[in-house]
Amino acid sequence: MTDKNQYIAGLIGKYLDDSLDANEEKALEAWINAADSNRALFTEMTSPEQLTRHLQQYYAYNSARISARISEQIPAFRETVTPVRTLSPLRKWGWAAAAAVLLLAGGTYYRYAYRQPATFVAAAPAIIEPGKQGAILTLSDGRQVVLDSLNNGVVAKQSGASIVMADGQLVYDPTVAGTAAMQYNKMTTPKGRQFRVTLPDGTNVWLNAASSLRYPTSFTGNERRVEVTGEAYFDVVKNAGKPFIVQVKDKADIEVLGTSFNINAYENEQAIRTTLLNGSVRVGVPSTDYKKAVVLTPGQQAQIAGQQITVAVNQPTDKILAWKNGLFNFDGADLEEVMRQLERWYDIEVIYENGIPHTRFIGELSRQIALTDLLDILKRTEVDFRVEGRKLIVLNK
Repeated sequence: MTDKNQYIAGLIGKYLDDSLDANEEKALEAWINAADSNRALFTEMTSPEQLTRHLQQYYAYNSARISARISEQIPAFRETVTPVRTLSPLRKWGWAAAAAVLLLAGGTYYRYAYRQPATFVAAAPAIIEPGKQGAILTLSDGRQVVLDSLNNGVVAKQSGASIVMADGQLVYDPTVAGTAAMQYNKMTTPKGRQFRVTLPDGTNVWLNAASSLRYPTSFTGNERRVEVTGEAYFDVVKNAGKPFIVQVKDKADIEVLGTSFNINAYENEQAIRTTLLNGSVRVGVPSTDYKKAVVLTPGQQAQIAGQQITVAVNQPTDKILAWKNGLFNFDGADLEEVMRQLERWYDIEVIYENGIPHTRFIGELSRQIALTDLLDILKRTEVDFRVEGRKLIVLNK
């Protein structure tokens, strides 16, 4: 990568963002007119058709990384002719579009310039779509309600509390909570689903795929206790007289007064990880001396493996909360970690055909792209894939 190529990549991004100054516009125009290959590359990178088709797939990449990536590909491309000023409608798309186009161009160059003879089966695999908003609500009497496509309105009434669907999330109305015997509801997100619920006290909970939350329909007594499996993000309403306790089976208790934190407690992960965003939480193992519990400060993560608790500091909260923000963040992740995330979100089974490749990844991707599109990106490493139904076969190249 050269400084000049990186500079040109930045100019193209600013062109799409309509933020070029006069000198930058002249510099970009000079580069375009210097060679047919430059003009062809510019056309490919700013084509409305290409952008429309690929923007959703690639917009979540970090724009700085994308600019660096495409700057390596700038020197050569195919022929075509387009003046600099003919694509002004694209300028309204802003920097997210610019970033997407930059990556698209890099990916296109990769396909045309470096593609080797195909080694995969001729039949195109069925498109496996990404996960979406949805969950199953189990009421206290055992009835189940599928929440995937419900319209706004009252879903049910439990122990005097109204359960309302409002703009894609479930809300328990605390203003009408009754005093009847405590009843419990359970929200379950299957693989390929995630959902948000507002509990009777106003606490918001986001559930990742393959997770569950069990909670009372009204918080009575001197504590607010819920049970979670899988992964969830909590934004807890403060109530000094009634602590909020999250229980992970018999493996962990997290006690808070008012705070925001993420819990990752999937059975196939090596540890239960509680990461604090703000406020304060106390994390302990129920079967041990509670005095050995640890108190976290923002940016710290408690890791429970068996009966042991360790604390990690300066955790990358953007990576930890990527799922909640509609992203995969693979920074520093090995192949197995990446595959576990894909299994949950795309509702697939991963099979390693000839051993597990020792590969690490870096970068972000939207969770809203089809599995085949995501695999096309991951294939640029030493890993290959084959899709058979809902089975993803992982291969060493």
